[in-house]
Amino acid sequence: MNLKTFITAAAFSICGVFTSNAGAAELGAYMGGGCYGVSKLDGYSAWLGHRPTRGIDFLAAETWVAMEAAAARSAKCWKPTNLDMTFSVPMLTTDKTTTLEAGAAGAYDEHFKTIAKNLITNGYGNASIRIGWEFNYSWFPWAAKKNPTAWVAYWKRIVTAMRSEHGANFTFDWCVGSGPGDINPADVYPGDQYVDTVGMDIYNTTWATVPQTTMDRWKYRMNKPVGFIWHRDFAALHGKKMTYGEWGTGTRPDGHGLGDDPEFIQLMADWIKSNNVAWHHYWEYNAKDFAAKLNEGQFPLSATAFKQNF
Repeated sequence: MNLKTFITAAAFSICGVFTSNAGAAELGAYMGGGCYGVSKLDGYSAWLGHRPTRGIDFLAAETWVAMEAAAARSAKCWKPTNLDMTFSVPMLTTDKTTTLEAGAAGAYDEHFKTIAKNLITNGYGNASIRIGWEFNYSWFPWAAKKNPTAWVAYWKRIVTAMRSEHGANFTFDWCVGSGPGDINPADVYPGDQYVDTVGMDIYNTTWATVPQTTMDRWKYRMNKPVGFIWHRDFAALHGKKMTYGEWGTGTRPDGHGLGDDPEFIQLMADWIKSNNVAWHHYWEYNAKDFAAKLNEGQFPLSATAFKQNF
């Protein structure tokens, strides 16, 4: 998602190596941040017919103080649910006082140690950590294109700092945004020892100027640079499971969202079930720039398809 949504959210080719694990992906959903998201869990579970096994949250990024506090607050909110959790952790603050270069030099190590300590203390030392997600695009302050070398060095420092805290058993998710973006993600892969899962965020949108079917769009998404096939093959090449930290169908105020699209839901479900996906989170939330909530009747066909599959 773009920066505005993020800040709002914060308050078939190579070898089938993992075929035996296909279909075992954990289901999660983003229902809102912190205790607000927790308050939606029972209603969502009743609608779905069962309780999801994981959740996702986003740490505030206005300042380091806000980010550190958000780690403790969010973990406290979610811990009573006993869900497995993914925490999206910004690489930089949004107050324009931080840089990739300073991070690569170690200037922010102590902040990430504090974030790790706050998660561990509040019961989430085993969380999945999405550092600097969608880094191949330029809508976040941590866009890798700004300084690829510093970006990679900084990622390694963050992982090393967070792992150094007593009780840390985190897994680290390297998450691209679907599509080529502004840099080839492979050029800023930090290395297998610093990455546990390979993620991709994908939303059902289009900017095409000619009419297309859902299958036309799916074929394009499969084969485009940094599309589904790229994701599967890159993860397999590095011996990692795939993840989908954010995915959904819905509407955008600019008209580029594809709305109630049960075929997209079905295709995503088939892909997730037949590949080596560790976990995924549906965007069960009406953000200002993408409304995708299924459980309140606004996308009935997609909601039916989702419930049938998940």
